[in-house]
Parts: sequence; structure tokens; C-alpha cells
Amino acid sequence: MTIRLSFWGGAMSEQRNQQAYQITWLIRRLFRAMASEADRYLADAELSAADRAVMEFLYPDIELSVPEIARRYNVSRQHVQVTVNALCARGLLRRIENPKHKRSRLIRLSEPGRNTFAEIRRNEAVIVERLFNSVSHAALETTHTTLTKLLQQLT
Repeated sequence: MTIRLSFWGGAMSEQRNQQAYQITWLIRRLFRAMASEADRYLADAELSAADRAVMEFLYPDIELSVPEIARRYNVSRQHVQVTVNALCARGLLRRIENPKHKRSRLIRLSEPGRNTFAEIRRNEAVIVERLFNSVSHAALETTHTTLTKLLQQLT
């Protein structure tokens, strides 16, 4: 049996390392498949996955600055700014005064934005139900625990 250092930093057997790689590969494929699915159902609302992500951070009544959204989304401030500008132009987001910082205004969902995102959530609930219908509660718990641990190691 060959022992290798895994990309997570510990020694793993070749078989375990291969399993970890296959799981990582599946997560990447699942992410891409879910993004494609999201692109399809968001197209009706003329929104992108990035638009949806920003709106989710603000739903239902959260106020954040662009830099705060960027940190939470783990993307550049410039990327979030472009998305926020477009959503503001469409009337889905509003800029409000930030009592802590004069130049960095807070962003929040407008009433139409809140309604739009609530509809997205209702549509997603149907998709999620269909997607997870055949997965046991125990498997969901194990998957949630495992993915949470992996994410904590990377953030």
C-alpha cells in the first residue's frame, strides 16, 4: 500500500486519496450542473447566477455594503459592484445611506427585488424537492456534515 500526502494536508492511502479525488471531481461536476440548471430557470427573470447570489445575501431584509458582499461571496469587489449596479438599474436593489461609512453605501433588496427573489425561492423549492427526493435523511445529514467540514478547511 502506497501512502501519499493528500491535497488536504494529511497522509492518505492511495485508495482513500483516489476516493477523495473522485468526490472532489463529483462536487465540481455537480456545481457546474447546478449552475446550468440555475441559468435555465433564472433566464425567465433575466437574471444570472451571480445576480441570484447577490440577491440571496440580501434576502429578505439584510443591508450590506459591496465590500461585505464580496467578502461573503468570496469574489472581487469589482465583480459585485458590476452586478449590484445592474440590479439597481433594474430596480431590484436599492442603495441606502451607510451610517458607518459615507462613501460605501449599503445595498438592500427593493420590494420588487424581494418579490422576485421570493419567487425564485419558491421555484427552487420544487427543483430541490425533486433533486433530493430519493436521498435518505441519514445521507443528507452525512453529506451536510462532510461538506461543511471541507468548506471550513478551505475558508
